[in-house]
Amino acid sequence: MSENLFFIPILAKALRDPDIERSLRNAFFEIKKMGTQRRYAEGFENFELFIDAAYSQHEITTSYRIRELTAQLATGIFEGTAREIESLLDIIRSHPQWQAEYEAILRMEADEHSANRVPVIEVASDKGLAIGKVFRKVPGCESFEGILPGGYKIKLVNTGWIIWEGELTAKELILTALPMAAETERIRNRPTKRLDLLNNGELILRTYPGRKEGRIEIELTK
Repeated sequence: MSENLFFIPILAKALRDPDIERSLRNAFFEIKKMGTQRRYAEGFENFELFIDAAYSQHEITTSYRIRELTAQLATGIFEGTAREIESLLDIIRSHPQWQAEYEAILRMEADEHSANRVPVIEVASDKGLAIGKVFRKVPGCESFEGILPGGYKIKLVNTGWIIWEGELTAKELILTALPMAAETERIRNRPTKRLDLLNNGELILRTYPGRKEGRIEIELTK
C-alpha cells in the first residue's frame, strides 16, 4: 500500500475487530503517531481529508433522515412509541430550522384537512357549464343558477366522486306558460323535481323553473 494511503489497511483491520469502538480508537492513535513521521506526512493529510469527508457525509445523511422523520411525524404517519415520538420532538426542537420545517408542515396539513372537511360540490353540464359551490355550513343549502335542459354531473370536488349523473328536462327547468306575476313567483319557488342523491336523506337535489333557464338547489342535511 502506498505511503500516501498508509491508513487504509490500519482502518480495514480495525473494522474487522469485534470490538470496533476500541479498535478504531487504537487505529486512530496509531495513524496519528505515524503521521508525525515525514514519510507519512502526506498520507496523514489524506487521512484527515478522508475523515472530514466521511463526517460531512454523515452529517448530510443524518440531517436528511431527521427531515424525513419530521415529515412523517407532522403528517401523522410516523410509526413509533410515545417515547420515540417525544425523543424525536426533542431533536426537532433543538434545531431552529427543523422546528420551522415541522411547524410549516403542520400548518399545511391543517389547511388541507380543513379544506377536505368543507364540502365543495360542482354541477357540470354536457354543454360546458360548470359551477362549484362551497358548503361552509352543514346543514346547509346552495343554489346553482343558469341551468338549461341537458345532461348533468354532480361531483364532490374534494374527492372527485361523481355523486349523480343524469338528464334535467325542459319540463323541470323552463316555464311553458307565462302566468301572472304572483303566480309565476309561486311556481318558481315550488320544486319541479326532488332527488335523494345518496338515498339516505343527507344530500337532496331540487330543481326550480324559470322563464328562460332554471336553477338547482342542493341541500346537505348533515
